[in-house]
Amino acid sequence: MAKRAGEGRVIPAGSTYKIRSQKYFFHGRRVLPSYLQAGPSFFIEKSKRKMIAEDIAVALTLTREGHHR
Repeated sequence: MAKRAGEGRVIPAGSTYKIRSQKYFFHGRRVLPSYLQAGPSFFIEKSKRKMIAEDIAVALTLTREGHHR
């Protein structure tokens, strides 16, 4: 999204598990680094599936509470 808007990278390149503890924002809204869940990577290892579930839970909580910042 940032690239399409002509802006720099919102989430830095690097290992997702290393950067997940940071908070990142794009146009005042929180964005979460996570793993893609499509194609052959759908059957990724259990630890990554756990992290994806945690990321989804955080996103749902933020949405329910109306927090974007």
